[in-house]
Amino acid sequence: MHARVNRIEAPPEQIDEAARRFKETIVPMLQGLDGFRGCVTLADRSTGTNIAISYWESEEAMRASEEAVRQPRADAVAAAQATAEPIIERYEVMVQV
Repeated sequence: MHARVNRIEAPPEQIDEAARRFKETIVPMLQGLDGFRGCVTLADRSTGTNIAISYWESEEAMRASEEAVRQPRADAVAAAQATAEPIIERYEVMVQV
């Protein structure tokens, strides 16, 4: 399994709106992509840091999803009023319990 990590920095007061938007807009889109296996979002209310981690059955599935997530990610970043460009990282999942 592989994971893509998206980190954005936004005003702390935007955290609830960012989570709502992710759940209502991004999750349904992800669920329609081949190889999608789930996701989790994390937030630090004191700093405004938002992290979204999506899980993919393979590196190929994760890479194949890149174009499909590009515009929804940009829309989410804009809606959250991010203070910087998102940081995007890709990993192989080594342990999951």
